[in-house]
Amino acid sequence: MVPKPKTSSMRAAAVLASASLFLGLTGASANAAGTSCTANAQLASKSLGKFYGFAYDVQTGKSLISANVDEQTPSASVLKVLTGAAATMFLWPNYRATTSVYRSATNPGVIYLVGGGDHTLSAMTGKSYTTYKHPAKLAQLAAKVLKKFSPEQKITKIIVDESFFDENTFNSKWKTSDRINGYNAPISALMVDADRVNGDLTSTNYSGFRYINPAVHAGRMFQIALGAGASKAKVALGVTPSSAESIASVSSQPVSVWIDHALKVSDNTETEIIARHVMKVLGLSTSFASVQPMVETMLDSLGISSKGLVMYDASGLAQDDRVTPRLIVRLLGEAAKGNPQLNGFLDYFATTSSMGTLTSRFKGANAEVAGSLRAKTGFIPGLSSMAGVLTAKDKSVIAFAFFARTVAKENKFIDYNTRASIDSLVARMWQCGARMERN
Repeated sequence: MVPKPKTSSMRAAAVLASASLFLGLTGASANAAGTSCTANAQLASKSLGKFYGFAYDVQTGKSLISANVDEQTPSASVLKVLTGAAATMFLWPNYRATTSVYRSATNPGVIYLVGGGDHTLSAMTGKSYTTYKHPAKLAQLAAKVLKKFSPEQKITKIIVDESFFDENTFNSKWKTSDRINGYNAPISALMVDADRVNGDLTSTNYSGFRYINPAVHAGRMFQIALGAGASKAKVALGVTPSSAESIASVSSQPVSVWIDHALKVSDNTETEIIARHVMKVLGLSTSFASVQPMVETMLDSLGISSKGLVMYDASGLAQDDRVTPRLIVRLLGEAAKGNPQLNGFLDYFATTSSMGTLTSRFKGANAEVAGSLRAKTGFIPGLSSMAGVLTAKDKSVIAFAFFARTVAKENKFIDYNTRASIDSLVARMWQCGARMERN
């Protein structure tokens, strides 16, 4: 069942008040008089390659930057903005994923470890920790299970069940290199520490590389957590029978924690897992094929056209994903204006002072933007992107989406200066605000 839209007048008022505090809506009028200002010099940077961009004043609707606004472009991780918006709209903030253990009704030595789509379930113990905040622990789950067994009773088999998701695999559109370099895990309803080989951030042997079979690896880690009583147990994939008895469970942190982390640090696996929970709530199949229908449902609810959108995944890692600047900016504009269906959405974006992908951006002359920007960045080979909401120097509020792309046949290329060129363009918007003349 789809949750009821967040449309109460009290919540709408709260959203608008929050938006005003961050976005500066109570400040100077966007129509304040002043000399014109342009970003022509910044837009002329060769490091922007072929540039696709749209920016507008949220309060007045004035277009400030417009370049190929309705042309499709690869998006990279800016695509996560769409997935995050869908999760904000359709999942309640305290939504949690549960990992459960069942025992066979006919063979008490057989247990079933059933994934509920919690990628943060952790094998960490003691002072070790992962990138995810306060995750459910395998050790906690194992302790609960052992209370159901006598000291003499051995666990002879651990069947791992990942059937909570309809599809548990890599995306066929992901580059082979991205499957082995740790950029993403095989998506599974049952995984430990997001399937990292060694997700312990306190370890000198930390490894972000991923295992090939997340569920089986989770079963083996669970076997270790269970201790001597399961030391000889076999681990195998399977499906839990309806006759099995539920004996233990642990729940994840709220999904709001996941969304915040996924958007701030651009976690691909986390974004794909979040998307599948949204699909569940919407009654869609939990497969990559449902990513675009999920997002189109969200956009339709906001009255935003999905023209030009192509989503093969939820994270933006697929090279064939496509989006238009106008689509992204229309969504961000709704959030900036305080649409109650997107309550709290902008709070998930990175800032220059928060953890995440903006910590190394906006340095030197561009540092004046600090404290005024919430944004999502993206990068894949041949494409660098950024989209967000900016409160300009004159307190005008600007929603924008910029994509710098290599198009060899047009002799346009991005390079190591591209990110700085995008930062300089955003900084120029901050300086000009509502006075900016459209290029």
